Amino acid sequence: MKLGSDPSQIEWPPTPDGDYARRALTPLLEQGAAAFVANAKVQMAVLTDAQTALPITFDPAWHDSFTVSPVTHLAHYAAQELHQLGGRAAALAAPLLKGLGLGLRGLGFERTVYVNNWLLSTNLYPHLTSAQLREATHTLLAAFPDRPLAWRSLDTARHGLLIGALEAAGYLRLPSRLVTYQDPREAAFWRNSQLRNDASRTRRPVAEPVLHEAFTAADLRAALTLYQQLYLGKYSTYNPQFTLPFLQLAHRERLLELRGLRVDGVLRAVRGSVSRAGVMTSPVFGYDLSAPQKEGWYRRLSLGVLQDARQEGLLVNASGGVGAFKRARGGVAVPEYTLVFVAHLPKAQQHTWTLLATLLERFLLPFLIENDL
Repeated sequence: MKLGSDPSQIEWPPTPDGDYARRALTPLLEQGAAAFVANAKVQMAVLTDAQTALPITFDPAWHDSFTVSPVTHLAHYAAQELHQLGGRAAALAAPLLKGLGLGLRGLGFERTVYVNNWLLSTNLYPHLTSAQLREATHTLLAAFPDRPLAWRSLDTARHGLLIGALEAAGYLRLPSRLVTYQDPREAAFWRNSQLRNDASRTRRPVAEPVLHEAFTAADLRAALTLYQQLYLGKYSTYNPQFTLPFLQLAHRERLLELRGLRVDGVLRAVRGSVSRAGVMTSPVFGYDLSAPQKEGWYRRLSLGVLQDARQEGLLVNASGGVGAFKRARGGVAVPEYTLVFVAHLPKAQQHTWTLLATLLERFLLPFLIENDL
């Protein structure tokens, strides 16, 4: 595999995935990732072979998105989650997590190099062989001999073989969150009573579907506002802070398949989905939070994802959060992991990562399950 950061010099694979990567990553390499995801002030490169192009990110800014920063994921994001849960435990944990973040930074965690990192909450994976994984590791160790290597968004439902191959190569497995899968390809899935209720209860007000081609410049601006209200305002500022140029690029190059719902000329809800290797996920999701709950905009968007996936014969990775809602609609929750290679680092750093992996497995997973995170 070859590593490059000049898009004019990168040998983009002559495959659909290679073409997608070229169109998606060239602007980020030329203009900087932060022009498209404001809290991803990272350096980027691309790892390629004849079949595959994998984006590489490294050197995030302090308090960048959890998608590019292990310290944000382990400390800053967790602090916001606990604050939302409230209670005495959350108040006590806040200074501890702040100290944890500073400690992890001091131990070099922010020097982690992420592989196949598309700056989205869920990274979908192409089909990769054990030989490709070994070659990727070899190439990256040559370029980054003193940094941890990490692969996010690997779960036991879809990536068992990939996880096994990475562990066999010496990677550590660190639990990160729970994600939910839904399989709308199966006829039995649609007999779910909650799905039928969603379809019958979300008919008022009548909304005009907005297909990808019909999105206007004003729609893209409205879509950004709807996403920001939900994912940054209601959830966490450590989620990806997409910019208007990101949505414009995603629309122009069809990097995401955009769908909207419009009422009286106003965009009320939006989703943007991407698919790879038989799986669909929707990193852009937003709706009018001021609307009465009975209008069911979240239900409408979620149902639309499932209907599109059924039509295209795809499995749905519904990402993390609102697990009870998704499970009630045929979802199955599975642990998601980050696989980290540290065998080349000093012993003290290796021991720290190994201890962290043990603690996360023993304490984080039960906590995530108990609190439906």
